[in-house]
Amino acid sequence: MPPVPAVTLKLRTHYLLLALSIVAPIALFSAFAFDMLLSAQRETARRGIEEAARTSSVVIDADIDRARSVMQVLGKSHALAAGDLRRFHAEAAAANAGPGAWMILYDASGRQLFNTRLPYGQAGAARPDMDVLRAVLRDGADRISGIRSVRSLDMTVVMVDHPFTLPDGSQRVLAQVFSPSYFARAIAGRAIPSSWRSSVIDADGKIIARSHRADEFAGRSANPVVEAARRSGVSGAFRHVTADGFDAYDYFVRSPLSGWTVVVSAPVDEVEATVWQSVRVTLVGLSLAIVAALALAILSGRRLLRFVARASVAARALGEGRAAPLRPSAIREMEELNVALREAGERLEQEMRSRALAEEERNAALALERTARAEAERQNAAKDEFLAMLGHELRNPLSAMSSAIAVLDAAPAHAERARDVLRRQSAHLRALVDDLLEVNRALMGKLSLRHDPVDLAVVVAACAETLRTAGATGNCRLVTALAPAPVLGDATRLAQIVDNILDNAIKYSPNGGVVRIAVGLRDGAVQLIVSDEGEGIAPALLPQVFNVFVQGEQTLQRARGGLGIGLTLVRRLVDLHGGSIAIDSPGEGLGTTVTVRLPVNA
Repeated sequence: MPPVPAVTLKLRTHYLLLALSIVAPIALFSAFAFDMLLSAQRETARRGIEEAARTSSVVIDADIDRARSVMQVLGKSHALAAGDLRRFHAEAAAANAGPGAWMILYDASGRQLFNTRLPYGQAGAARPDMDVLRAVLRDGADRISGIRSVRSLDMTVVMVDHPFTLPDGSQRVLAQVFSPSYFARAIAGRAIPSSWRSSVIDADGKIIARSHRADEFAGRSANPVVEAARRSGVSGAFRHVTADGFDAYDYFVRSPLSGWTVVVSAPVDEVEATVWQSVRVTLVGLSLAIVAALALAILSGRRLLRFVARASVAARALGEGRAAPLRPSAIREMEELNVALREAGERLEQEMRSRALAEEERNAALALERTARAEAERQNAAKDEFLAMLGHELRNPLSAMSSAIAVLDAAPAHAERARDVLRRQSAHLRALVDDLLEVNRALMGKLSLRHDPVDLAVVVAACAETLRTAGATGNCRLVTALAPAPVLGDATRLAQIVDNILDNAIKYSPNGGVVRIAVGLRDGAVQLIVSDEGEGIAPALLPQVFNVFVQGEQTLQRARGGLGIGLTLVRRLVDLHGGSIAIDSPGEGLGTTVTVRLPVNA
């Protein structure tokens, strides 16, 4: 067999290029890599400090927010509403944030009604900052203080005040008090190195807590460098010498909830040592990589020669009509076979993906068809039920009217009573027809509204008074908590919304039940909440309560009446006012809560 120098040359060239492609780029860019690595390590360390600061800020905000939520719940306590301070003291003590925290209940004059830090019946000193207490009661909003000194306790504390009004109209302020040790434990318990320092600074630049030497620094002014950085923005990095005497990289984050600032400081020496340690490790790894690359190049060359030998054997086998395996190769001439096989495999895979996609689309279309059919069947059932209800609703007044006409014909002495029946049943029929027309107009988008400044609290008060005067509350008691709630809307349609909601609440409440009505501002919107203690709504029915003609199960006598269209009309009217409505019920027999939110008329 004659020699084949051309093939030998190509293999040697490939071998050389393989070695150079591995070693040369590593040697050429190693300097740039070390510089980039050094910068990246410093950035990683800075991000670690930033993450620790943000995590600590989130933890503190969570503690404050949890305290506010607990106080909001306690403010609605039945024990407090009933005047049972002993039981309310026990509830507040059980809901306390933990060691280093306690709750105080103040009346409007600043007198302590109880203090969970003390046994019940033993109250502390009166509130010294009456201007703050009056402002909290006036604004009706929670307030988070900075650190302040309490002489009676000989310590510094921070307070979260929550105002609320009792059913009898008296005002109270429930305060969650935190000692510096509470927040010191919170920030010291974060997953950060023990050599780092964490501090919490209030909006006036006073230190609330530190992870180290907390009692010594509580109430002191922050370091001028820290204070200057804190005033420069809501977050950022800086460098300064800490009160413990070491040079530190720092990062601060200001909480939008409390206005406090969390500062985390890491020793410069420690950070730089970590950075250079990483660089040294990388340098060792890079050296090993170069050695490994050279070894790999030599090994690859030997494998390449072996592949050529196997390719020759495979070619002879093909010439004899036999199949022989051919391993993959990085050589272009030998890889063309692999390319052809890969292309065939890719085409097959593409075909399989197309078939799978078509199958998936077919299944999705089938599922949509089933869903549409089920919805159509449900709508048809709702239509049948509505027609049955309409027949019952129309038959009853028509029967009564027929009887009254018979009385007029046969017994003139009872004419006045028969006329009352005719008037009442005619009004009932008119109401049914009006409801049907209103819902039809709403569904067809033909309702029009006025847009006048209206106080929703006044509308609700008028509706409640009308129900009481007309005796339409049955045996239910209406309890209202109304605060000014300016909206831009149609007073008549707003009254229609309120009447429908109250009518449902009264209709489904037991004898002697209580219907609570609250109106006020919450989260930047006007909010109306109506809650009852009635039959509630089954979980399966909740998602459908706003659908037209939907009602819960009723007996053939239909004692409560109605066509199941009231809530459909209510939701449409609320939508036209740019608001939203939600209904919630824990389940059957557990009452229902309706919440309406409307835009504030600023």
